[in-house]
Amino acid sequence: MEILKVQKLCKTYGTGEAKVDALKKVSFSLEKGEFAAVVGESGSGKSTLLNCIGALDVPTSGSVAMDGT
Repeated sequence: MEILKVQKLCKTYGTGEAKVDALKKVSFSLEKGEFAAVVGESGSGKSTLLNCIGALDVPTSGSVAMDGT
């Protein structure tokens, strides 16, 4: 049973020359009983990813589904 599905998640901050892509087409899924760790360098998008999954931030495009919703 799939409990989390992230599809083509993108998050962009700013516009024009100040535009920064924090997330670019991130996709993965987790099944019940699985776990994952989010690791990376400072500024690599870890907090942005978790904020989008937790609905604390709105992605520019893509989708997050929990328990099939």
